[in-house]
Amino acid sequence: MFKKGEIILGLTLFVLFVAFLQTNYCYHFYYMEQIQLFLFNAQWAEDVLLQPGGVSLWLSRFMVQFFVVPWAGSIITSILLYGVWWSTKKGISGSSKSMQTSLLSLFSVVSLYPVVIDPNYFLQGIIAYLFFILFFVGYRSFSDSWGRHLAGLFMGSVLYLIAGPVSILFAVCVLLWEFVTKGIRWYISLVLLAVVLLLALASLHFSVVGEFRFAFLPDAYADPQIDGSKGYLAWIVFPFCILASHYYNNRIPKTANRKKKYSTLLIPILLLAGLFAGCYSRYGLTGTIQEKQLDYYAYTNQWNKLLAVELKDPMLERKMNLVNYALAQQGKLGDAMFAYNQQGVKSLVSTWDNSITTAMPMSDIYYGIGDVASAQKFAFEGCVSSVNGGSSRLLKRLVETNLIMGAYRVAEKYIALLEQTLFYKEWASGYRQLLFNDEAVEKHPVLGSRRKGLDGIAGKAVSAHLLQELEMLAVNNPKNQTAIQYLAAFYLVNKDLSRFKLLLEKYYATDVWPQLAVTQQQALPFIAPDDRKYWIQHGMSSETEHQYTLFERELVAQDGSSAIQKRLAEKYGDTYWYYLLFK
Repeated sequence: MFKKGEIILGLTLFVLFVAFLQTNYCYHFYYMEQIQLFLFNAQWAEDVLLQPGGVSLWLSRFMVQFFVVPWAGSIITSILLYGVWWSTKKGISGSSKSMQTSLLSLFSVVSLYPVVIDPNYFLQGIIAYLFFILFFVGYRSFSDSWGRHLAGLFMGSVLYLIAGPVSILFAVCVLLWEFVTKGIRWYISLVLLAVVLLLALASLHFSVVGEFRFAFLPDAYADPQIDGSKGYLAWIVFPFCILASHYYNNRIPKTANRKKKYSTLLIPILLLAGLFAGCYSRYGLTGTIQEKQLDYYAYTNQWNKLLAVELKDPMLERKMNLVNYALAQQGKLGDAMFAYNQQGVKSLVSTWDNSITTAMPMSDIYYGIGDVASAQKFAFEGCVSSVNGGSSRLLKRLVETNLIMGAYRVAEKYIALLEQTLFYKEWASGYRQLLFNDEAVEKHPVLGSRRKGLDGIAGKAVSAHLLQELEMLAVNNPKNQTAIQYLAAFYLVNKDLSRFKLLLEKYYATDVWPQLAVTQQQALPFIAPDDRKYWIQHGMSSETEHQYTLFERELVAQDGSSAIQKRLAEKYGDTYWYYLLFK
């Protein structure tokens, strides 16, 4: 039976796990759900399960699909981490309930921290690690030496099949435990180690796995394109816990004085604090966390929350993509874009890096602009580059873009896949009603608008040149002002005023560009210096003209001053004039 103290300690740890993860990494869990796909399909399950570690992989993808629900990611991950703590406690000390054992068991949890918060690592790694510890606990439960060794051979083989190379760690820990506890014929455990190594070699030889590191190391639980060294820490820590627990249980007298007992608690506390501090400082303050937060707000159309986030420097260009996208969706891109720290044209659209991380927001941005072909391209490329079976988010985009283009057979294929998911089948069934129905697509409030931009008086708006395509989209569907606003923004942030002038004189005061936004008006004094008549004829308001007069006076008055940039930034830092002259 569990004692009251154990229950209180366990509940406290679980609550702390959930609170810490939800407070710091809730957007990470939403993101993890978006970069994987789980299908309720027998053939798909068979393909996953019939590989080394297939059971842990299937369970991982099954659990991660629930991360779309608020708090679910933090709670599910905390349950797994609590399981690691509890089973480690049983595994390293058997029936011992000392405080030292509880502290040592937390080392396993903390050592998994870099893996938990890294999107390149799969939840499979934590599940496999938990399987390993549970098997180790089961191994220790056999009192008969020969029975234990035979059970170990069976467990090691099964563990390799259901959890992958973590079975090698199991064999090493069995050998270490038999050695330190002076088990009878401890050296027989070498047979177990040899068996699991042979299983790994066999899987490599018969090309069941592709590389040495995926057959023997924690790299098997990470994106194959990255270095999997973050996962090594947990594999090192558990053997350390076995040795430390053996020392505490056998080398420290039970009758030690109070000072001695306190010292045995202080050392693991300090080591644990040092391990957590080291992991947090090196891995916990990753710049991708804020990017995932912005991406989540963009994906869920929470524009005000997105724009309220105070941006931090790492990956600023990619974050600015989402800020400008949010402004465009609110119709504020031309009015407010220079209130934010624009970094040139890459602030509008990032460079494609062949990763699903970039594919998802880029597909959203191009779709928002109306560039359906590019939105479809990045959605497809993102699915191809996924190492987690695909992406439900990108499959939804492939459904939308193929419906817009009239490729109904292709859209039907993606709808059929989404109908095999738990959380997206209703969405997919709704879009199934649009298949082979041009009239329904054209009446759809989102799909219909984007279809209008594809083909019109400007021609087919599917071009390799983004700026040309933006112009065609704007002409084909003037009601969608996003395209012309993005095109103007490209010229402004690139300080290409000659092309901005050509665009202005071609489309201003037409349906394509009925009026200028504030920052667009602010470019006029630099297009036609001293020609105030030109400014007024091309849309400058009296308020903008007055503001520019004040700006010009202050600029001339402070000519040569070393503090001019700082002083002007305080008053005019959100204007195009300041961006053009000082950035």
